[in-house]
Amino acid sequence: MEMMKLGPVGDHRNGKNWEEVCSDRISHIFVSFDERALTSIQFGYAKTGAPVLSKKHGSSSNSHSTRIVRLNHVSEFITGISGQCFCGDIISLTFHTNQKAHEAFRSTSNTSMTTGREFHSGMLDRREFGGFFGSCSSSRLNSIGIYLKPIVAAVPSGFAQYRGLPFNWS
Repeated sequence: MEMMKLGPVGDHRNGKNWEEVCSDRISHIFVSFDERALTSIQFGYAKTGAPVLSKKHGSSSNSHSTRIVRLNHVSEFITGISGQCFCGDIISLTFHTNQKAHEAFRSTSNTSMTTGREFHSGMLDRREFGGFFGSCSSSRLNSIGIYLKPIVAAVPSGFAQYRGLPFNWS
């Protein structure tokens, strides 16, 4: 089944496209930034007990500040993201999970004319999260969105769906 794209936050028309399709549980998200905007993103996965890092998307410089978003990969999973943009730069980014919102970055520069974007998928099952996609340049992370994998929920025998709510016929 094909995945759906939600988003992105940011200017997806510029830069090189990237994607991070997830088959393992995300344990860390490394977000690098300067005083104005996001510069790169990298993901850490828990793979058979050992951490594995993805490719870094965006600037390869190590001179930027970095914030680490730590997820409880056993029980916590991504359900959405939100962010704001200013002049094509991502100036804030928050990851939403089934447990809480993790603010990864918020610029302190003058951002009086921002545009915001927020999307929550309503994911209730970690199997629905498919990964991230976006675009980047050699100096910036230009955009980020999430992949959603639709799954068919099993309905117990004797139940039917009525306006999205289970209804017991017995």
